[in-house]
Amino acid sequence: MLLLLLLSLNVKADEVSFQLKGLKGDLKDNTKVYLDQLPPIEAEQLPRFRKDIQTAVITSLQALGYYNPDIEIIPDKDNPKRVTVKVKAGKPVRIRKLNVELKGDSQTDPQFASLISQLSLRQDDVFQHNTYEKTKASLLSLALTRGYFDAQYQHSQVLVHPADNAADVNLVFDSGPRYKFGELKIDSDRPVARLLDPLVDITVGEPFLANKVSDLSRAVSSTEYFRRVEIQPLVGKANENHEIPMSVVLRAKADNEVEVGIGFSTDEGPRVSTSWDKPWINSLGHSLQTNLKISEPKQDISVIYKIPRENPLENYYTVQGGYQMLDQDDTKSDRVVASIHRRDKNLGGWNRDVFIRSEFESYTQGQQEDESFLVIPGVSFERIRVRGGLEPVWGDSQLATLELSEPWWGSDTRFIRLFGRTKWLRTVGEGQRVIARAEQGAVWVDEVDQLPPSLRFFTGGDMTVRGFSYQSITPVDANGDRLGAKYATALSLEYDYKVAEKWRLATFVDTGTATNDYTESWKVGTGLGVRWQTPVGPVRIDLAFGVSEEHVPMRIHFTLGPEL
Repeated sequence: MLLLLLLSLNVKADEVSFQLKGLKGDLKDNTKVYLDQLPPIEAEQLPRFRKDIQTAVITSLQALGYYNPDIEIIPDKDNPKRVTVKVKAGKPVRIRKLNVELKGDSQTDPQFASLISQLSLRQDDVFQHNTYEKTKASLLSLALTRGYFDAQYQHSQVLVHPADNAADVNLVFDSGPRYKFGELKIDSDRPVARLLDPLVDITVGEPFLANKVSDLSRAVSSTEYFRRVEIQPLVGKANENHEIPMSVVLRAKADNEVEVGIGFSTDEGPRVSTSWDKPWINSLGHSLQTNLKISEPKQDISVIYKIPRENPLENYYTVQGGYQMLDQDDTKSDRVVASIHRRDKNLGGWNRDVFIRSEFESYTQGQQEDESFLVIPGVSFERIRVRGGLEPVWGDSQLATLELSEPWWGSDTRFIRLFGRTKWLRTVGEGQRVIARAEQGAVWVDEVDQLPPSLRFFTGGDMTVRGFSYQSITPVDANGDRLGAKYATALSLEYDYKVAEKWRLATFVDTGTATNDYTESWKVGTGLGVRWQTPVGPVRIDLAFGVSEEHVPMRIHFTLGPEL
């Protein structure tokens, strides 16, 4: 065994290595790839493999349009294991004649005319095999996406004349007829007509488009009623008018779905959540969701009954109810809420929620013990725009909410409450991003103690001013108990830099206040952070310092979820 090992090491040591000279850029890189694909060659076998080496070099250069190279294979006299391959590429072969001809219905299709005008294959350009193959593939791909299912090349020929450094390209593409959408053949285990009709943007007899099929599939899947969605054209069953029936196979989700989750944040500590969903209650598409969330300071349960109106993805009502217990810092509260919402999505890119909410809250805030009953109509607008998937390179989000309360319709207190938040994410260089955030809240009420704690403003914590504990920035009474405020402002600017595939380093500065008159100094927090990208969003760990304080507090903030 030792002898065999020594022999194998000796054989490996005698394998030749190639030193390539005379080529640059893509020519050099491509030739290296072809030489690396040759089998191991021992020094004494070099004469026998000269032809194989030459063939590898010639093939690599022909792929990039060079058909007349001069090749010298020169072994090193002092070191037979080192072989110099000296290459003169010569003049490239250029496209002398180019004929790209369309036949069939594609002749009158503007998308094909546009594609041909943008082809990389052009007369007088250096002929490259990969460009030629990409051109062929692009025509076929466009044909399939636009319903030309009989498309084929009548001619696809390249004649290379090395002596003339010229190539003649002839492509004759016969698309055949363009197929049309036929009837939808629905196979479903539930009555789906009312839900499906608003989502279908396909008319019998209109020209086939693959993106309409994918859009329909995505829309039906997004309703979250189905565990299986299959939508495909039955090309083999097209009629004499070239109309393709569409097979739609739908299988509803289970009658009951249960999810359990765990989490942690520095604001609330560890928490457990569970949800029970009934995705399909009746043929009208009504659904029910129940959520339970438990952490040390907060426990709440909510029930949401959803009623589709028109498009089940974009227009629906929800009837909601919930109960929350909160015991955190200087706030103790028991709150019961019931509300009705009318939700409309994609209104010029915005989502709108018009609602009326009633709530009863029994609470202790600092030294104040009280009860409050309110009926609150309101409206909320929200928008999120993101590019870049899980690790965005551009995006922004906005939220604006208006709420009203009046004694003459049954509320204990009269007020107008506004809240707005915006976040911006921009890439400013390779691997570098800036994230800016601003939020403003204001409530017009005679005295802040007429409001329950859930409607007063506090700031500080993971999502507002880091370096300070959760909701610790607020006016306090003589005992130092937190009271809540009429107004709150928070601003943040963060810079992060990508240091590895899934890791970023960040630095930030936050500032803000919760106040009744803006006479207090604003709090300022700054620090450093680490970001780790996961499939469910980034994990963010920040070490923050409250630099506005005489005795600078230090806090570690931990959050999980998307930046926007």
